[in-house]
Amino acid sequence: MPIIKVEDKNIEIEDGANLRTSLISNGYQITSTCGGCASCGLCVVAIKSGDENLSEFTFEEKQILGNVFHITKERLSCQTFVNGDIEVDVSMHQQKSNSNSKNKTIRRKSGEIPEKVAVERPPKEGGFRRPRAFKPEKENK
Repeated sequence: MPIIKVEDKNIEIEDGANLRTSLISNGYQITSTCGGCASCGLCVVAIKSGDENLSEFTFEEKQILGNVFHITKERLSCQTFVNGDIEVDVSMHQQKSNSNSKNKTIRRKSGEIPEKVAVERPPKEGGFRRPRAFKPEKENK
């Protein structure tokens, strides 16, 4: 049975199991908005070792990630099936889950005060005009 090594934990899975499903069922949060349909590209994981034990790239995976696996070592976990021992890095998903806090707090002498973060937006550029409504011409009789 193949083993997925994540951080310092070994996960034993069935041969040919989906990587995303295996990680989620073992308590790892893998970010995804499409539910594993290869349309959002958020379930990317980095393969540290054992890339020869993974399934071939799918067409959808090549469209989203490109053909640069030999450089980035990244795969879409929803499209990857495991056929042998591998080691993956899922730290990018854990960092994203912790950065969702809306109110930051700063520590002051008087206690903790929520900090309001103002976002400056650049002025709109360009000459965008709203399209005019279509008005049919009246027939002359």
